[in-house]
Amino acid sequence: MKFIIPVLLAFSLASCTIIPSAQERNSVRIPVGPGPEDIVLDTTSTSYPRLLASCLQRRKGLPEFNEICEVNLNDDTYKIMKRSNEPAGMVFRPHGIDLVKNTKGELLLYCVSHNELQNEHSIIVYTVLADRLVFKEKMDSPLLVSPNDVTASCTGELFVTNDAGKRGNATEQLLKLKRSNVIHYNPDSKQWDIAAKKVSYANGVAVNKCPAEYAVFSTVRSNRVYIIEPSKTDKNKFTKRTIARLKGLDNITFVNSNEILVTAHLRQLAYIKHYKDAKNISPTVVYKVNLLSGKSSAVYTNDGSAICGGSTALMYKGKMYISQVFEPFLLKCDAEDVK
Repeated sequence: MKFIIPVLLAFSLASCTIIPSAQERNSVRIPVGPGPEDIVLDTTSTSYPRLLASCLQRRKGLPEFNEICEVNLNDDTYKIMKRSNEPAGMVFRPHGIDLVKNTKGELLLYCVSHNELQNEHSIIVYTVLADRLVFKEKMDSPLLVSPNDVTASCTGELFVTNDAGKRGNATEQLLKLKRSNVIHYNPDSKQWDIAAKKVSYANGVAVNKCPAEYAVFSTVRSNRVYIIEPSKTDKNKFTKRTIARLKGLDNITFVNSNEILVTAHLRQLAYIKHYKDAKNISPTVVYKVNLLSGKSSAVYTNDGSAICGGSTALMYKGKMYISQVFEPFLLKCDAEDVK
């Protein structure tokens, strides 16, 4: 049996997925902290537009780096955001993030954070000011088993993806076991519930508007983009439906009210090799998906020589910004055609 699992893993991950073609794009690298896995756009709290990047050093043997970084989009410089008022001893290891202005006019940053030593996985909320992040609250629930990404509506409603039923369970990914889910937080009742289940490796999630009509989430191993909507028969429950079938999906951002960008890791074995050694490149693909028709097209592809393990793609003023899981830079591309 000990020999069968590695063989199954190799066959499962090493399938020769064809990388789709897309328009070539001029691009430049923007330095930032290591592992800028998720990015959000802030155009209101400063005199200049900026990205906030969730940065975490994921490679073993390298100095720890657990920060939210600011990238000034006027000059492509970055700095670490100061954080204040955090509870003593709080562990902050950021993962997926979302930025929303609530109904009170507060600009809030929601962060998935992992305290692996204590097996504690939380949503940490900060008020965003021009020069710092001010701790607002730490949200916990037994349902936050292995949170990957979070999205928030202006009302305080949350959707969070759990990428596994048991954190770090490689067997789930290997066998595509449908034990992953999406959980929902109701700010009125202050209750956490499961909004969608029976998927394999739920990953990115985003709500469409404020207040939210629905949420969109991606999966790595179920190879689908889903929409979650409130049930027509029970307002406290949700239904999920498939919008598109694409492989190895990661984070989601809205381009407009009907279209999203979603990144993909099409060659999982190459991605694992890149995690182990930065010299091993891994392709990055960005799809645009129409949520009404389900049609998708690749708007960015690269064999990994420009950026490996791309995790989030975000549009702003004709530029596409792509983040990644390991290396300390973002990629800025010309993308006037992506509207």
